[in-house]
Amino acid sequence: MQLRGPLTAQEGLSLVEAMVALVVIMTGLTGLWHVFPEGLATGRHSLERTQATLLGKGQLEALRLAGFDAIGDGQRFEATPEPFLDSRRQVVAPQFRWQAQVIRLAADLLEVHVRVVWPWPQQTHQVNLATYISKH
Repeated sequence: MQLRGPLTAQEGLSLVEAMVALVVIMTGLTGLWHVFPEGLATGRHSLERTQATLLGKGQLEALRLAGFDAIGDGQRFEATPEPFLDSRRQVVAPQFRWQAQVIRLAADLLEVHVRVVWPWPQQTHQVNLATYISKH
């Protein structure tokens, strides 16, 4: 009769250990699955807000360059937001629209507001910018 040696450590994984490891991995992946799209949406919204701000700043500059007399003396701005156009009158960014409001504060001072909305036509987001334009 042959005697057995001392008991040695078990080699490999048991079925229970493998199942526990699988549950832990799946829980981690499920958490990543829910966090990842939120991070992408936040990044996209940040990019859109930056684009809207830059487009609005460009429009404010175009209004400033038009001059005090051009925007202060009866130039009408549309009630419906307008698309952004380049120098060839081509639409630059179709999802963004802008709208301006001019307030005369004094005989030689205007307050100009530009509102950028997106996505068009739902207008769920907006950026508001303002500047002052002097006659002198």
